[in-house]
Amino acid sequence: MSVRAGGMRIATAAATDVAAPDVARQLVSAVRERLGPGPIHLAALFLSAHFDERVDEIAGMIHEELAPAALIGNTAEAVIVDQREYEGQPAVSLWAARLPGVRIRSLHFSQSDLERLNTVEDFREYVGVTADEAVHFVVLADAFSIDVLGLLARVESAYPQRPVVGGMASGGHRPGENRLIFEGLSLRSGATAIALSGNIAVDTVVSQGCRPIARHVVITRSERNVIHELGGRKALQVLQELLQGCNPRDVSLAKQGGVFIGRAVCESKDVFTRGDFLIRNLLGWDAKSGAIQVNDHVRPGQTVQFHVRDAQSAAEDMRDLLAARTRPPADGALLFTCNGRGTRMFAEPNHDAACVAAVSGALPVAGFFCMGEIGPIRSRNFVHGHTASIAFFRPAADPNTD
Repeated sequence: MSVRAGGMRIATAAATDVAAPDVARQLVSAVRERLGPGPIHLAALFLSAHFDERVDEIAGMIHEELAPAALIGNTAEAVIVDQREYEGQPAVSLWAARLPGVRIRSLHFSQSDLERLNTVEDFREYVGVTADEAVHFVVLADAFSIDVLGLLARVESAYPQRPVVGGMASGGHRPGENRLIFEGLSLRSGATAIALSGNIAVDTVVSQGCRPIARHVVITRSERNVIHELGGRKALQVLQELLQGCNPRDVSLAKQGGVFIGRAVCESKDVFTRGDFLIRNLLGWDAKSGAIQVNDHVRPGQTVQFHVRDAQSAAEDMRDLLAARTRPPADGALLFTCNGRGTRMFAEPNHDAACVAAVSGALPVAGFFCMGEIGPIRSRNFVHGHTASIAFFRPAADPNTD
């Protein structure tokens, strides 16, 4: 698929034949035909694990023949192209963009890089973007070999309130099995990233697939990831009472799929709505002490609200958040969705990709099923689970700006 004529142009292509000798040329030919003559500034390549033995060949040939200014990508459990999610089958997706007036920095981070880039100044120098630039990041990482939370923390320190979107490679289940693409190279560790500034806007939608229940409450006593008291009372007792006041459907969902906890990202708000909470799992509770354990650090004074998740709630959440996006039309998008979504969550295939098209139009879209999704909640970046994180690309100014 390709986009309308103008300054920014984006195109996608897909290939599904593992044995085809000319996979890379097919993909390059398709996107070049759709983009027309001119340079390619940014490309993203996502390959299902079926192509693991051909990653070096395909990535190298695409880098050579497409000649993008920057190329990133990775292997995954399943890949996405436009309105199709290729679950359980071989597929390669190529997303290529012409971005006039956009400055692009292509980066690779190893764990040792993070350890030595321990000051804001060092990190900015490595990234090559000044503090006053409106920069946007796309990050693809191997969760087995790099501290992704540490990487996000460094971005936050160097470029506060700048969005980071992306995901964890899911092509392997053990260290060394995932493949990351950095320019024409195939790597087995670290993280690849793109920093974009200039005539570009990246609008984000992060759908965590949960629905709030009951009312929000305030943590009054906690220790690390254990909540002892909510509103001055035992946390487990408060949870049980809140569930008693819920409708039968929510009670049933809580029993079947468990309860999740949402931590308000911006606590200064008077009214909290969908999208204000960072969703985390409840890991367990102690009936004797009444404490609740969560998979995140918490502190007294934080506002929290319990949530439930099912296919209907996840679908509603994604539709509502996409519909609430009131920015100008986008030229294309990257979609990073959890490998626990797809047909593992929804009755029909292609749910997230089709939802983007239904609400936002038939854009050129590519992405993959992740082992963890990266995206901002209220201008702070987090690693999520069971989430769809979407980056919509459009010009920031005149699309004909060079």
